[in-house]
Amino acid sequence: MALIDSVPMLMSLQPNERMKLSDALELRYHKRGECIVSEGDPSNGMYFVVDGVVGVFVTRGAGKGARVNRIGKGGYFGELSLITGSNRNASVYAECPVKLAFLDAGAFERMLGPCMEIMKRNIQNYTAQLAAVFGSEHD
Repeated sequence: MALIDSVPMLMSLQPNERMKLSDALELRYHKRGECIVSEGDPSNGMYFVVDGVVGVFVTRGAGKGARVNRIGKGGYFGELSLITGSNRNASVYAECPVKLAFLDAGAFERMLGPCMEIMKRNIQNYTAQLAAVFGSEHD
């Protein structure tokens, strides 16, 4: 429950929704440098950062990906592909030992309806981050 209380987006959930979400979360641990999700893979859920920091990397064309974001405690990732129904748009690596809470796709759809609008608004932030790193598609 402490994790749920620390994520601003989840504060809109009712107490019974928070309890159900808490029960559905699965803790996962990753070592520094470990790949958590890979760009292009199908989405199977989303992650909340309980402790540590992850780096988000995107590849455009050939070459090594560019880091477009860092996410620390209380942040989340993986929701974009769940919202859009697309494959993963980025790779995420542990920048240090990390503790994550994983929410599978089925539970995401059942439980996070009240948060969906907030997540959809954040899609604009992702687009702006990609444009800052890679330039617009018209460059």
